[in-house]
Amino acid sequence: MKTLYFVLIFMGTTPLFSSEPVGTSTQGALVDGLALPEMGEGYVHMYRESERFWGTSQMINMLEKAAEDIASKYPGLDRLQVEDIGKIDGGDIDGHASHENGQDVDLGYYKSDRIEHDPIAKNQEFADPMVIKGKVSPNFDLERNWELVKALHRHGDVQKIFIDVVLKNSLCSHAKKIDEYKSHQQVLRSLRHETNHQDHLHVRIRCPKVAKKCRNQPEPPKETGC
Repeated sequence: MKTLYFVLIFMGTTPLFSSEPVGTSTQGALVDGLALPEMGEGYVHMYRESERFWGTSQMINMLEKAAEDIASKYPGLDRLQVEDIGKIDGGDIDGHASHENGQDVDLGYYKSDRIEHDPIAKNQEFADPMVIKGKVSPNFDLERNWELVKALHRHGDVQKIFIDVVLKNSLCSHAKKIDEYKSHQQVLRSLRHETNHQDHLHVRIRCPKVAKKCRNQPEPPKETGC
């Protein structure tokens, strides 16, 4: 099955088979996972030598469609930089307490300078932090990052997006400023403060209803937290 998928990537064909997350994001496995291609419309996958580019079909679909949306809205700018998803069969991966069943992914923030992080850089997993001395970096592209979290919800069953609290607060303020606060309560609710997320956001999607062996983590509080 995996060999067939690599052939299909080379031929530019999207495979039709599905995948199954098992267990939870912190104690799980992945059956018949899909590999995110090295690059596509609006995104580039980083550090492919780590072989952490496997996820559920729902995850891969969300990433491809969300990246395409942003590229279409903001043509010619830096692409979405996709970091770790999971291993070919799921399970533990170094440096993470989760990412075990193909339902988690790390994404780099869009930057105002539009400079893409080197996808083959060694020992440098993320770009510069977007929070400096407790304040949002001028390099944090507020508009595009807001569009990104909305696009992820539009194309995926997003449960939580782990992000630094300073960046969450800036997105809350932006949503209010452009009169999108009330219409995007679920998006804002999903933004959860987590330490060590100044340089990337971590997206977790819910188990598909057909995945009977998959277990969701607890839901976020009902309030937006803004």
